[in-house]
Amino acid sequence: MLKYISLIFFSLISFGVLAQRVSLEDAISIGMENNFSIRTAKNIEKEAVINSNYAFSGFLPVVDITGARSFEVENVNQEFRGGDTNERDGAKSNRMNIRGDLTWTLFDGTQMFLDYKTLQIERNKTRFETQAVLENTLGSIIQSYFQLVFEQYQYEVLESAVELSEERLEIAKANYEVGRFSKTEFLAAQVDLNTDKSNLLNQDEVMQQARVSLNLLLGQDPNQELSAIDSMSVNNDLQLNSLLDDLAVRNKELLALMQQEDILQIQNRSVNTELLPQVDFNMGYGYTNFNSQAGFLLQNQAIGLSYGLSLSWRIFDRLERRRRNQTTQIAIDNNVIAMEELENQLKGELSSAYVRYKNKLDLIKLENENLDVAKENAEIAIERYKVGRSNSIELREFQLNSIEAESRLLNAIYLAKQAEINLLAISGNLLTQKSIN
Repeated sequence: MLKYISLIFFSLISFGVLAQRVSLEDAISIGMENNFSIRTAKNIEKEAVINSNYAFSGFLPVVDITGARSFEVENVNQEFRGGDTNERDGAKSNRMNIRGDLTWTLFDGTQMFLDYKTLQIERNKTRFETQAVLENTLGSIIQSYFQLVFEQYQYEVLESAVELSEERLEIAKANYEVGRFSKTEFLAAQVDLNTDKSNLLNQDEVMQQARVSLNLLLGQDPNQELSAIDSMSVNNDLQLNSLLDDLAVRNKELLALMQQEDILQIQNRSVNTELLPQVDFNMGYGYTNFNSQAGFLLQNQAIGLSYGLSLSWRIFDRLERRRRNQTTQIAIDNNVIAMEELENQLKGELSSAYVRYKNKLDLIKLENENLDVAKENAEIAIERYKVGRSNSIELREFQLNSIEAESRLLNAIYLAKQAEINLLAISGNLLTQKSIN
């Protein structure tokens, strides 16, 4: 059994050596390049940039080219005013027509200008939506990275527990062999060591799950072996008032809703442009050739240019414009309500995250003090155990207290880091933050 466990530990060590060592900066770089959600969002933004060209808002003319060739076979029976007649069976005729037409809207009540402005705002709105995806995904990557860091730290804590139990087993074995300890002491030390090794194996499983989660966010093979190399420290200087001020001007979801309000306002103005006439310039150039075996004309050929202006003006449209004005105004009001609701919700999330952040900072200080005391007690206990002045129960209690104190400290740091990331993400500062580790 001991040989089997030793082989497992050797495999774990080999895994750590072969694993790809990834810093937080590396993880962010890989995720920004490969994450599927980010790639999709960037493509949507590219589409919005293409659509925002002025050519798609009615400034340029429309040019059409048409061509046709037709053939007919008819039985003709014609009688003319002078009394002449013309009868012919199977008379053939053919017609060829080629024409190019240009239509250019010169004036449409400024609708083309409003359309162009709408496309620009749509592009900005999509950019903010893309940044929201980037920020949310970035936050997930950072949290997943530090989840792996946390689990690796926990693994190291449990490793130190195994080392301490192995030392205790050696002491118990030596004292048992010279008759100073009972066999019960020796067996208890063996049981506790096996328990610690079992906990270490379970932690390795948790650590592997954290690796898979990070790999998925990075858009790479879930089974990619990697280890996080950055430490986990917390920024202690975040201030709630400053974060609340940033929220209104940096949160990408809010900014996207602001752009949506501008779009609705333009739609409302667009309805009024229909009260004015539309003026189009039209120009055409065509070629026609007609040949017939019967009729007045045996051949008719024409080629030439045509041009002119056309005006259209819808005077009455069954109150349709009024209906659209009213519904657009309702949409504007609803968008304002949505902005107020989102801002209020984000302020609540920000305040809650800040409370967690401050509490965890205080908890880190407390757990640091507890850990110092627990480690000192554990060191004293092991020395007392070596000289036979302490039993296995007392030593195990101090050992567990030390492990739990270190785990609580790590957990407090991890939760404080989570709160810090949430604060930066909600306030819109995550993308602009230069250093978060």
